[in-house]
Amino acid sequence: MIILPLIIILIILLVRVQKGMFAALLVIVVTKSILDAFWEYRIGPLSFTSFGGLLIPAIFFPILRRKKMFPNFWRKNSYFLLIAMALGLVFALPAMPFETIELILLALNVYMAFYIIPYLVNSPQRLKKILIAIILGGVFPAAVSMFQFQTGIIFQERETVGLTRYVGFYHDAFPVRFYGLFSLFSIIAYFYLIKPKRKIIKYGLIGLSFISLFSVYLVFSKAAIAIISFWTVLFIFLSKSKLKVLVSIVLIASVLFIAYGDVISSNVEQLFSKEVGFQTGDIKDARHTLAGRGYVWDDYWQFWTTEQHVFFQWFGDGIGRPTHNESFRILLLSGIIGLFFFIIYLFSIFKTILKANKNAKVLCFMLFGMYLIDCIGLDTGYYYYYNILLWGFIGLFTTRNDYFFKS
Repeated sequence: MIILPLIIILIILLVRVQKGMFAALLVIVVTKSILDAFWEYRIGPLSFTSFGGLLIPAIFFPILRRKKMFPNFWRKNSYFLLIAMALGLVFALPAMPFETIELILLALNVYMAFYIIPYLVNSPQRLKKILIAIILGGVFPAAVSMFQFQTGIIFQERETVGLTRYVGFYHDAFPVRFYGLFSLFSIIAYFYLIKPKRKIIKYGLIGLSFISLFSVYLVFSKAAIAIISFWTVLFIFLSKSKLKVLVSIVLIASVLFIAYGDVISSNVEQLFSKEVGFQTGDIKDARHTLAGRGYVWDDYWQFWTTEQHVFFQWFGDGIGRPTHNESFRILLLSGIIGLFFFIIYLFSIFKTILKANKNAKVLCFMLFGMYLIDCIGLDTGYYYYYNILLWGFIGLFTTRNDYFFKS
């Protein structure tokens, strides 16, 4: 089995040499969900999932030499997040060289995320290709989830509040819901920007959107439900055709209800049972909610307030920890100063989106809202590919908005 990811990596490198950076990006986007399925296999100290963090700088580093072509506000955004993610790393390098180098590579990947897609996707034709590539990349995890659901065969035993999560070949629920949500986003962006005219393409994309949405549902993720709910409200209020969007949402909800009856509502109720229990007083300790993340936050907070040296409280100790909260992770990694830059960054991105073409705002706020929700329960800085797509498309739609959107 290890032969397949090795072949994919070889193809990516050959395409980079023969066809250039954009073609290599398309291959990465289409095959990343397959590479992630081999997370248990390793090349030396790195899993195939982590190995991509070496590929990205190796393939796309020349783009950084041309970053001055981007507006000053976008370059400032990238600097703010880079400082937040890397300020404390210098202090950990002597004591933990390998682990720190890995974090440096992650920070470099996130920094490059601001430029790869906005630089390479320089025409409507390329935009169409990368959206199709993302949709194709989401087919594999969605198909595996549907196969498990239909057959009852479970590849990875994962549960949450008594519900079996159909995570496929992945370590946890995040990859399935990430690829599913980005497929859904790309389908929406395709209809929004490309406006397909052939019926077979329209119905094919609509069918894939249902499959992607259902595969996301099957991992029973609170964050995914929050993101989809946010997207729904966003489209109702910001879309140019509010009535049309509202009717579409009602139709989708009706189809799901007819197909699955009360199963979905009962599963969602069970998924949020601890949160509901806390609100009703049946659960007294708030740390039980959000899959017990409160216990993790409480432990790290006690460490930071009572054990951490005051110098590292301000500048961070550069040690990556599984905090399950991006703000908390940055506080420990880069200190109060790093967290300050992270907050500045969030306000700066929000301001950037507000200044964008009005037709770009919906798509940008979809991604930014997803990021803010993910930051609550995830260490988003550890997922380099997530950042490449997220900041890449926000950068594309805000630095080149007049090219892709009509006023």
